[in-house]
Amino acid sequence: MKITKASTADIPAVIELLKIILDEMELPFYLNNDADEVTKLFVETFKSPTYAEHADIIVAKNEHDEVAGVAYGYPGAHEDILDEEFQKHFDQVKLPAQPIYEDPEADADEWYLDSLVVNPKFQNMGIGTQLLNALPEYAQKRGLKKLGLLVDDLNPNAERLYRRLGFKNDHEQVVSHHNYQHLKKSI
Repeated sequence: MKITKASTADIPAVIELLKIILDEMELPFYLNNDADEVTKLFVETFKSPTYAEHADIIVAKNEHDEVAGVAYGYPGAHEDILDEEFQKHFDQVKLPAQPIYEDPEADADEWYLDSLVVNPKFQNMGIGTQLLNALPEYAQKRGLKKLGLLVDDLNPNAERLYRRLGFKNDHEQVVSHHNYQHLKKSI
C-alpha cells in the first residue's frame, strides 16, 4: 500500500468511505438530509483551498491506485475554521444551511484524527495500522507533538488497535449523543 495525501481526484472515493463512519455516528445532519446532496456538500468542501490548507486527508492506495483506506484529520485549533468552511458550500447544494457537527471533538493542542476508515474489502490487511503510523509525520509538519482521537465505547476492536499503538485515555467525551474515549499519544 502507498500512503499519501489525497488528490482532488481521490475525494469522491474518500467521501464514500467516510459515509461508513457518518452512518455509525448517527449525525442528525447526515440522517435528516438527502444523501446525494450531503455527498455533494462534502465533496465541494473537501476540495476547497481551506481544506487543503487546514486539514490532512491521507489515503492508502493499492497497486491499482484504488483508495483502500482514509485517515482524515487536522490541528485541533483549526476545527472551527473547518466547520465554518462547510457552511460556505451550502449554496452549491440543494440543502438549507445548517450545522454539520453539533459538538466540538478536538483539543487545540493536538493533531486530531477525525476519521479512520478502511474499505471493507481491504480490512484485516493492516491498512488502518499503516495509516495510523503515518500520522506523526503530518502532525509534526504542522508543529504538533500530540495525536488525539475519539473512539466509540461500542468499538472495542478500534480501541485495542489505538492502545496497541500507544494511545492512552485523556478524557471521556459525548458527541452526537454517543459516548467516546478521547485518546492521545505523544509523538
